[in-house]
Order: sequence, then structure tokens, then C-alpha cells
Amino acid sequence: MGGNEVVFSRVVDHLRVGDQGLSGFEVEIGGMDYGFDIHGILGMDFLTKVGAIINFRNMTASFGSR
Repeated sequence: MGGNEVVFSRVVDHLRVGDQGLSGFEVEIGGMDYGFDIHGILGMDFLTKVGAIINFRNMTASFGSR
């Protein structure tokens, strides 16, 4: 969204969110100091591979079967 940030990429053995997970998944790691508490961002690559369904009205995410 503008600006520069330094990140590095690594392939993790397994990434899990709730009941859904992926093995051998590439993540990008970097500092995130945006002035509020945030622990990570799930990208579209992960969300599509686990079949995520995002409900913006209720601010929920559920995960379908792959």
C-alpha cells in the first residue's frame, strides 16, 4: 500500500489456522509496527488453498474442505 518494508521468505513445515493447515507453505516474515496489536496477515494464497469463506457482515471466517 505504498512505502517499503523488508521481509524474508521461508517455507514452513506446517501452517495451521483452526482445523485447516498446509504443509510446506511459503510465508513472508517481517516487522509489523502499525500502531495497533497485530500478529500476522493471512494472504489470499493461504485462504484460497484452505477454502476460506469470509463473511464481512458478521466479521467471521470459516474454512471449508479442500
